[in-house]
Amino acid sequence: MKLIEFIKLILKHKVLLFVAPVLAGLLAVVLTHNPKHTYSSKTKLYTGLASGSSIDMDKSFNYFATNIAFDNLINIINSRETQEEVAIRLLSQHLLLEKPNSKFIAKETWEEIKQDIPNEIYDYLVKSDSSVTIGKTFSWDEKIVNTIPESVDSSAYEETVANLMRLMKQDNTNFVYALLNFEHPYYSLEALSKVKAVRISTSDLIELSYETDDPGVCQQTLAIFNQVCIKKYKNLKENGSDAVIKYFEAQLNQSENKLKNIEALLLQFNQENSIINYYEQSKAVANVKEEMDVEYSKKRAELAGYEASAKKLEQKLEIQELVQDKSNTILDNKKRLGQLNYEIAMREAKSSDSSSNKEIKRLKEQANTLQDEIKSSVSKLYSYQNSVEGVPTLKILPEWVDKVVEAENIKAKLEVMDQRNAAFQKQYAKYAPAGANLKKIERQINVAEQEYLEILHGLNLAKLKFQDTQLSSNLKAVDPPYFPLKPMPSKRKIVIIAIVFLIFVLLLASILVMEFFDNTLKNIKISEEKLKISALGMLAKVFVTNGQMDLIGIQNRLMDLIIQNLNHALKSTPEIKKPKVITILSTQKDEGKTVIATNIAKKLKNAGKSVLVLNHSNVFKEEIISKKNPLVNVLGYQDPRIDYEHPFLESPSDSLLDSEYKTYKIDTNFYNAKNYKDLTIQLGNDLQLEYDYVIIELPNILDTNYPSDLLVAADLVVLVCRSNRLWVKADENLLQNIKELVANKLQFVVNGVALDEVEAVLGELPKKRSNLRKRIKNMLRFQVHSKNHI
Repeated sequence: MKLIEFIKLILKHKVLLFVAPVLAGLLAVVLTHNPKHTYSSKTKLYTGLASGSSIDMDKSFNYFATNIAFDNLINIINSRETQEEVAIRLLSQHLLLEKPNSKFIAKETWEEIKQDIPNEIYDYLVKSDSSVTIGKTFSWDEKIVNTIPESVDSSAYEETVANLMRLMKQDNTNFVYALLNFEHPYYSLEALSKVKAVRISTSDLIELSYETDDPGVCQQTLAIFNQVCIKKYKNLKENGSDAVIKYFEAQLNQSENKLKNIEALLLQFNQENSIINYYEQSKAVANVKEEMDVEYSKKRAELAGYEASAKKLEQKLEIQELVQDKSNTILDNKKRLGQLNYEIAMREAKSSDSSSNKEIKRLKEQANTLQDEIKSSVSKLYSYQNSVEGVPTLKILPEWVDKVVEAENIKAKLEVMDQRNAAFQKQYAKYAPAGANLKKIERQINVAEQEYLEILHGLNLAKLKFQDTQLSSNLKAVDPPYFPLKPMPSKRKIVIIAIVFLIFVLLLASILVMEFFDNTLKNIKISEEKLKISALGMLAKVFVTNGQMDLIGIQNRLMDLIIQNLNHALKSTPEIKKPKVITILSTQKDEGKTVIATNIAKKLKNAGKSVLVLNHSNVFKEEIISKKNPLVNVLGYQDPRIDYEHPFLESPSDSLLDSEYKTYKIDTNFYNAKNYKDLTIQLGNDLQLEYDYVIIELPNILDTNYPSDLLVAADLVVLVCRSNRLWVKADENLLQNIKELVANKLQFVVNGVALDEVEAVLGELPKKRSNLRKRIKNMLRFQVHSKNHI
C-alpha cells in the first residue's frame, strides 16, 4: 500500500476514527466521574544482610549469597502464611474496637465491617477484662507503630488472634477462611498480595509499600506486616541454627563413646597377647630371624658345594674300568693290524693283475682305519688315567674322602638351624595376626579421633553461626509506616487518554486488516491477476451523489474507453464480415450484464451503427428503493443507495427501439444454436436482414448451460464481474472451460467499481479541493513542482 493510498483510506474513515474514540473517551469520563480515592504508605526494614556486623571476622562478601538471603526474606514477606497472619491480626484489631478510630479504620469502613461480620465470630473474641491465662506473647520493637488499640489488652489481642487462626484452619467452610480467600478489600489474600516488597538498590533496606482506600487500614496493614515478618524471620533463622547445634551435640556424644570403647578394646588386646611395645618386639625378632636366614643360606650353599665336589670325584674313580676295557681294545686292534699287514705283503708278492690290486687297496684302507682307531683309543686311555688338570687318578681318592666328611658335618649344623627356624616360625605365627589386629584397632581409634574432632569443629562453627544469626536476624523498622493524609493522584486522565488512543488504534488496525484481507475483484489490476484474461474496461458504481460529483460524465468517459477497447478487439475480424457478434455473459446473476449491454448498444447506435440486442428475458430488474441511512452521512461515508434516475441505468425499452431489443427463449433452439440467427428464428420476420453489431446476453452460466457453438461463433466474448464479489473456485472452473472455447476472444468488464479505483483509469477525478489539500496531496506524491507547466 502506497502512502497516498493509506492517507485516502484514513480520510475515507476519518469521521469514524474521530467520533468513536471521542465517544469512548466521553463514556470513560462519565463512568469515572466519582473515582474512589486511594491512599499509599511505605515502610523500610533494615536487614543487615549485606553490610551488617558479624562474629566471623574473616567473613567475605558474597554477592550471590546476599541476593539469595534477600530473596528468602522477600519470599517470607510474600508467603501465604505471612499474609494469613497479617489478615487475622488486622481483623482482630478491627473486631476488638468498641468504636471507630481513624488511626486504625475510618468510621464508614468500620460500620460496613460490623454489618458484614456474623454474630458467631464474636464468640471467638477475648475482651480486655477476660481472665483467660495467655501464653508468652511476642515483644514488639518500640519504634514500630502500635497495632493494638489502647482500649484492648495485648493478651486479649493475642488470644483473639490465636482463636481466629484456629477457626480459619478448622475447615474451608467457615467465615474467616472465606473472608481470606475471597475478594474482601482489606482481609483477603488477594488484597494483601498487593503489598510490594523490594530491595532498595544494593543497600540493606527492604521497602514495603501498600495502597488501599482507607488511610488507617493502609498504615496498620504495613505495621502488622513489619511485626509478623520480623517475628517469622527471627524464628526461622534461630530455630534452624538451634537445631544444628543440637544435632552436633548429639553426634559428639556418640563419637566420644565410640572412641572410649575402641581404646578399651586396644588395652584388652595388649594384655591378652603380652604386648608391651609391639613394634620394638617385632623388630628384634625380625633382626634375629634375618641373621639366622643369612647363615642358613651360607651353610646350604657350602653343603651343595661339597656334595658337588664329592660327586665329581666319584665320577673320576669310576673311569678305571673304562681304562681296562680300552687297553684290551687297543691290543685286539694291534693284533688285527698285524694280520692285515701280513696279508697285504703276501698279496703284493704273489699277484700283479688288476683284481689283486683292488683287493690290496681295500686291505690297505682297512689297515689305515685300524691305525686311526688305535691312535684314538690311546688318546682316550691317557685321558682316563689322568684328570682334566693332569692329576693322576690315584691321588683323587684321599680328596674324595675329605669332601664326604665335610658334607656330613654341614648337614649336622643345618639340622640344628632347622630346629631354631621352627621355633621362630611359631613366634611369627603369633606376631603376624597380632600386628594386623593391632593396626586395625589403631585405625579405628584414628578414625574415631578424626570424627570426634570434626564434629567438635562443626559444633563450634554451629555455635558461632547461631550467635551470628542472632545478630543478622534482628530486623529493624528504620522507617515506620506513616499515616497518609493526601490520597494518591487519580489516573483518570491517563485512563481516558489511553482508552481514546486504544479505540483509535483498534479501529485503524481493523480497517487496515479489512483492507489487507479484502479478496474481492475490486479493480482492473486485481481482476487481471485473478482472471488471467485481458480487461475491456471498468464501470463505476452508480450511487446518489447529491450533486457533489459529475458521475454522468465519469460513466460516459468509462463507456467511451470500453467502446474504444471493443473496437480494438474487433479489428482482428475481417471488415466485410457483418454483423460483429458480441456475447456478454457472467458466472453469477446480478452482475449488470443487461445494463452494460444496453449502454454498449446506445454508444454504438450514437456512432451510427445498427445494433441488435438479444436478451434471454424481458424482465428488467426492479428498482429497490432503500431508505436513507442517517448514520452514513454522520460518519462521512458515501451514500450507498443506487441512483436509479441516472441515465446509465435506463431500461432497454426506454433507450432502444423494439426492433433493436429482442428477447429469446431458453429452449432447445437456444442450446442447439450455432449463431445468432438460430436465436432469431422464433422472433419472426420483423428483423432486418443485416446489422452492424449483434449483442447477445446469455444467462448466468453457473445456473444455466450455455451453447458452446454460439460462443465459438462470436467475435468477442465479454465477461461481466462485480467488483465487490469474491472470485471462487466454481467461477474459475467455468472460466477455464470458456477459455478453451474462445481463446483470445475473451475479455472482461469490472462493474460497480469504487470511484477511488476509477482514478487508475481516468486519472484524478474533478472535485472541489482547497489549495492546502492540493499542496499536501502533491507533497505526499512527491510532486512539489507540479504547477510548473512546459
